[in-house]
Parts: sequence; structure tokens; C-alpha cells
Amino acid sequence: MASSLVKNLLRLTAFVPIIQPCSAASLYSTYKFNPLEHLGGVAPYFEPQDPPASPSPPQGCTASRAVYLSRHAAIYANDYDYEEYMDPFISKLENNTAVDWTKVPALSFLAGWTAPLTEAEQELLTRVGRLEAAQLGVTLSFRYPNLRLPSRVWMSSAERTVKSAQSFARGLELDDDGINVVSIYESEEAGADSLTPYKSCPAYSSSFGSDQSAVYLDKFTGPVMARLNAMAPGFNFTVNDIYGMMELCGYESVIRGSSPFCDLDLFSPDDWLGWEYTADVMYHYNVGYGNHISGVVGLPWLNASANLLLRDSASDQDIFVSFTHRELPPMVFVAMGLFNNSAFGGSEAAINDTMPLDRINHRRAWKSSHLLPFSSNLAIERLNCSGSYGYDDGDYYRVLVNSAPQPLPNCADGPGTSCSRDGFEQYVQERVDMFQGFSERCGVDYDNSTDTLSIYTDPGVGNGTALSGNSNYPRICRQGGRQGGRLGDRPDNQNVIARLPRPSSMNRSYKTFLPPSVLPRVTVTSKHAQMAPRTSIDEFKELINSSTRILALCGAGLSVASGLSTFRGAGGLWRNHESTSLATPEAFDANPSLVWLFYAWRRHMALKAKPNRGHYALAELAKKRDGFLCLTQNVDGISQRAGHPDSQLRLLHGSLFDIKCFDECGYVQRSNLSDPICPALAPASEDYPPDQTLPLLDPDVPVPPINVNDLPHCPDCKKGLLRPAVVWFGESLDSNMLMEVDNWILRGRVDIMLVIGTAAAVYPAAGYTRKARRKGAVVAVVNPDPSSASELSNEDFFFQGDASDILPQLFEEVIGKMDDNGKTL
Repeated sequence: MASSLVKNLLRLTAFVPIIQPCSAASLYSTYKFNPLEHLGGVAPYFEPQDPPASPSPPQGCTASRAVYLSRHAAIYANDYDYEEYMDPFISKLENNTAVDWTKVPALSFLAGWTAPLTEAEQELLTRVGRLEAAQLGVTLSFRYPNLRLPSRVWMSSAERTVKSAQSFARGLELDDDGINVVSIYESEEAGADSLTPYKSCPAYSSSFGSDQSAVYLDKFTGPVMARLNAMAPGFNFTVNDIYGMMELCGYESVIRGSSPFCDLDLFSPDDWLGWEYTADVMYHYNVGYGNHISGVVGLPWLNASANLLLRDSASDQDIFVSFTHRELPPMVFVAMGLFNNSAFGGSEAAINDTMPLDRINHRRAWKSSHLLPFSSNLAIERLNCSGSYGYDDGDYYRVLVNSAPQPLPNCADGPGTSCSRDGFEQYVQERVDMFQGFSERCGVDYDNSTDTLSIYTDPGVGNGTALSGNSNYPRICRQGGRQGGRLGDRPDNQNVIARLPRPSSMNRSYKTFLPPSVLPRVTVTSKHAQMAPRTSIDEFKELINSSTRILALCGAGLSVASGLSTFRGAGGLWRNHESTSLATPEAFDANPSLVWLFYAWRRHMALKAKPNRGHYALAELAKKRDGFLCLTQNVDGISQRAGHPDSQLRLLHGSLFDIKCFDECGYVQRSNLSDPICPALAPASEDYPPDQTLPLLDPDVPVPPINVNDLPHCPDCKKGLLRPAVVWFGESLDSNMLMEVDNWILRGRVDIMLVIGTAAAVYPAAGYTRKARRKGAVVAVVNPDPSSASELSNEDFFFQGDASDILPQLFEEVIGKMDDNGKTL
């Protein structure tokens, strides 16, 4: 296979991180040290050659089938890393005037250094990341020249995994052959049947390992802090500062190609080894052998992959590749018995003794830098061997991790590191006996769980979405042969289907921003959660009366009094579909008629709703305070109808009344208030008496048949469907808007941070709350749920109740009294 991406690869190689070597002083020493190879899950992709066995097949063997599991490629930053470590350090640096950095050795670069990223770029794939994923595709094309090009590549539904899969396919395919990418929804109730099964396992927590890693973090950073504070006493370096600076070495390198934080005059090899061991301890207890549930979560992928490789019947493809997040590969390693510190001696009961917290175990097999750099990949190959001296002809199986062959425990009866078919079958059965029972051992408390991974063989998963040769690299082309005449390269009977989550009667909360990753939580107890917040309306009136810069973040709770239910609340089912399952690009691609009916109904309900006193109070506050900025997660358009000035309102999740081209040709129409938006969607705009159920909302009444040709189409490109211009799950918020909000916050002191109708402890509220606090803000939460006050201090405010009742009282000193209709007196 030859790649059509060669020119892109050559251009992008300019961004490959520069190696920062260190040579010992001894004349004949060959010692070298590269920090980028000791950064755990923040390391750019590299191949540690551990062990140094050749990745080429053993003599007389050729690969006949292969299964790969890859972590996504390099991103700008993990959201937790950015919020907890890097951004606080960057803000502290920007606000510090006590240090003349030009006079501080090893830190003089800080005098002119600028941050390589903003909050808006978190979780996005970098150019180096695209290169990493594409290079994996090219590597496989060279490694398996006789195997068929895969027709499908699977990935979890987050944007960074989707973009990684797309870039990989571009590197692998021959002349834009049209590899399909299949998105597997990151559900919290999928059992083992997903590429993020840890999210569906209640027994797993992303906080595992935090306490243990914090012990060694304090140990290794102590001398570093003392040294840097002696060099720059006016800065007061903290543990979190050190950790964030060292993380910047990795993240900045995959953004800019190199980083001054990697300089070994700043952090020595011993410092980097301490950072690496801290990460190793965390991963050990979080997703490794120190967590009893790791192997249970990793087994379904191993079992499914083994079945693909062992079956004798012809397969529809030779190479199976899946992209996921950093949590799953190490859990699979545990299920497979790889990188086990106790493999040759000791016992599983004593496994934690191999990761002491008072010193580094330099002999450990568990090294996250070797296991989990960006684009880390695990492969299991089926080899056909003939004429291998000393071995019978037949099928053998071997494992590669980042191109390094890994011997399987108790299965070493083949050439090289391979294992015979009989030995492999026995090995897999032993691992199944050890780790089976996902639902029971995870303590699953939801319906429809499963212990097996079936995405590779289940016809209901579908064929995915094609990468068209006409699409801009590496953008996905969402054209395809759907029934109803949508333009595409395939015949109409080859429907493009994306996997939808199961309808469920369980209520569940979803976030547009993904939960924090599993990196160390240095501060275990929040300093803002120690005393009850204030509840006095009179005290708040006094504060707001003297405040000039006020930031507000509004959620669905603001519109409850207008008759709109919260999008993810107790009424979250729509025709037995969870509302969130219809809010994805994959859902629209699979069934645009159903998704449009759902959004046409939401448009109709939003247009019927009237602004409540909360909306009017915020609009009046904006008119009275030029320094007031309101960020709303609501897409209902009610704030605008309440007269809120556009210049002081930011729509984080877009608007139901803006529409755009699904094929991303660039067409956008603002403020389309047509109801219905087209004749075919008229059933969504019907009104029935309160005691009757709208037929569209009755799951027992069939959905009205709607031909795709009758849905709104793009007037510019003439081929793409129009879609609501809202931010769907798996999509990024507008980066320019987020950068604008960041700049507003950085511009000066923030007096008050209002959090209205949403929880201050989840993203994006948590991120903006932290930023506002660092600019001096007092946080005030208005929410009926008392748990939303959990992160507030005694300097903050919490007002329990409906925003329509409370906001007019809070703002009275500024806007005047408000009557029941929202008019100020």
C-alpha cells in the first residue's frame, strides 16, 4: 500500500519534537537523556524498543491478520492538566512583576515566553498529532503489504479520537480508497460493549492513584522547589507549578516542535525520572495492576480481538484498528499480563510492593512512558509460518506494543516471541477465567449491560462514515448513500450508519466537555469546600452595587420557569430515545429525519416559551453595567427575546434558530424563526390540548415518514443537508469565542462570577469559576439543587431556588424593582 499523504507528511515533519539530549561529562561516556521519552501520557510518540527484539515477523512467517488498539494522537492539552497545573502557572507568570527573569539562569526564557495554547484549544489534535496518526497508517501499509486495506476503522466518539482515526486512515489508504470510520458512542451505560468500557464500570474512578502519586510527587518536587525559589524568590514556586512546567515540556513540544521547559539545565535527568515515576505510580493504581478492576475492564477487548484472530472463516477484512483514550490500553495490558513487575518472581498479592512510594523502582516493567505516549498502540498478529526452523508449520500469534514484540506469559512455544495456536487458545482461556464477569465485578446498576464487546461483528454498528477524496485533509466527509437520495459515492443500498446508544429508562447526566483525565490530583481536598457559603441577599446587593466587572454562566435551569425542561433532566427521554443520544453528528448521519423532528419540536417549544423574570433581570443588568458579560449554555433564544444586548451575550452551545451545512461547506443562516422550518417537519409544530399527547411524542405512534429529500438542504453547495447550528456531543465549542471570553477575563479584576441554573463543579462552569477566582471574583450560585454549592467557600454566595424569583431580588440595587411581568418599575 502506498500513501496519498506523502506531501502532507513531509510538510508536517517540520513539527516533530526536537530531541533534547544530555551527555555525561566523562570522555568516553555514551550517556544520553531525552526528557520527551520520560513524560508518561504526555510524551510524543516514540518507540522505546523494550525489549529490543525486531518488529519484523520471525523467519518463515508472514502476518495474515492483525488487530490494533491505539490511543489518540497528540493534543494541545488534557482539560484537567490545563485547568489544574498549566493555566494557574501561566496566569501566575503573567501577573508576576516581582521577578526580572532575564537575570535568572535557566529561566531567562520566561522574559519573552508566551503560552502555546488557550483554553479553547484543549483536547484538540495538534499538527504533530495528525502526523503521528498518519505515520501509524503509513507504518501499517509497509508492515502488511499483502493484507487487504481495511474497510472500517473504529473509534470512540470524542473529537480527538475521531480526528486521529481520520488521519490514520489518510496515511493508510491508497489513492483515497474510502476507508470508513465507525464512531462508537462513549456511553456510561454500555457495559463492556464500547471502546470506553471504564466509563460504564461504576467500580472504576478516575481519582484512583491520586493519593499514592501525591506522596512521591511531594518527595521529588521538594528539592526542585527549593532550588527554583532560591533562584527567583519573588515567584514562590509550588508543587503544582513544578508539575505544570514539566508537563509543558511535552505539550509545548507537540504544539511548537520544542520547548524550553525540556532544557536539562532547568530540570535534571533525576527530576524527569521523578516526574515519570510519579506518573507510573498513578497509572499503576488507576488503570494498572494496583487496581483490581483493571483486568476486568480490559478483558472484553482482548477476548473480542482473540476471536477475530482465531476464527477460521473468511473475514471481511484483515486489519482491525480502533482508537480510544489513555485509560483502556493499560487495562488491556493488565488483562493480558503484560508489563507485570511481578512476572518473574513475587506474587500478585505483593504487586504494590513493586511500586514503593519512598524511592524509584528503576527495574520496574510498568513504565507509562513506554506504555502510553500519544498514539501508543497495541497489536496482536496472526502469523502463518512455514519453514521456520525448529517449529511446525501453522498459525502462531504474537503481540507488539509500540512496534516492540512482547512475550505472552506462559505462552512462548513459537518462533521469536510468538505463541502457537493451541498455546494462544489456552492463554486466552486462562485470562478469561481470571477476569470475566464485567457487569458483576463492576457493580453495574443499570439495565441492558453486557460482558462482551461486539462492535466488530454486530451488523447494527453499521459501516461508518466514508472519507471522501474530495474532502479537505483530514476533514470527514459526511456524504454517503443514505436512502432518500443524499449524494454520495456508494449505491443507495449501502446505508451509512453510525452507532446510537441504546434507549434507556435510566436518567443520566452528560457533559459536552469530557470528564478530567486520570492524571494526578495533587490537591485532594478543595480549599473552597471547607465552610458554608453566605446566603444573605442584602450582603449580595451591597456587593453588586459596588461591582463593575461581572461574569455570568447560565444553564438550562434559567429557562425552567419559562416552561422548558432541562435538556438532561428527569424528562430526558424523547420517544424512548435519550435526548442526548440524538445530539450527535453520528445520530444525524444515521437518521437525519428523526433528529430534525426532535430539533423542530424543540424549536417550536422554544418559540412558544416566553422570557421569565430571570431573563429580564439579566438583560437589565447588562444595560446598566457595561462590564457585564453573560455566557449561556442555552440554545433556546429566550435571552435574546428578553432584550439582552448581543454584545454582552455569548452563546456557548449555539442556537436552535441558526442552521448550517452538515457537509461543512461554510453556509450558515442566522435567526431562522420559521415554524415549521419546512413543510415535512410540520408534525413537530402541532399543538394539542394539555390533556392530550402530541402524536410525535408518543413512542407507540410511528414516526411520520419523511424523505431525506424533503429536509432542508444547503442553498450554497446544493448537496449537503442543513442542520441545527448547535454544539453536539463530541464537537468543539467555537474556539474564537472561547478565546474572546478568556481575553475578557484576563483584561482585569473580576468582581463577581454568577453561576445560574447549572452546577459550578462541572465543566465549563468549573473552568470559568477557577479563572474568575484567580482574577479576584466572589462566586455566587443560583440553583435549586443544594449540591451545586459543594465547591463554594464562606466568601461565596449560594441562593437555593428558581432564578426567575431570585435574580430580580439580587439585582434590585442596580436595575430597580421588577414586577411579575419582568418590567422594571
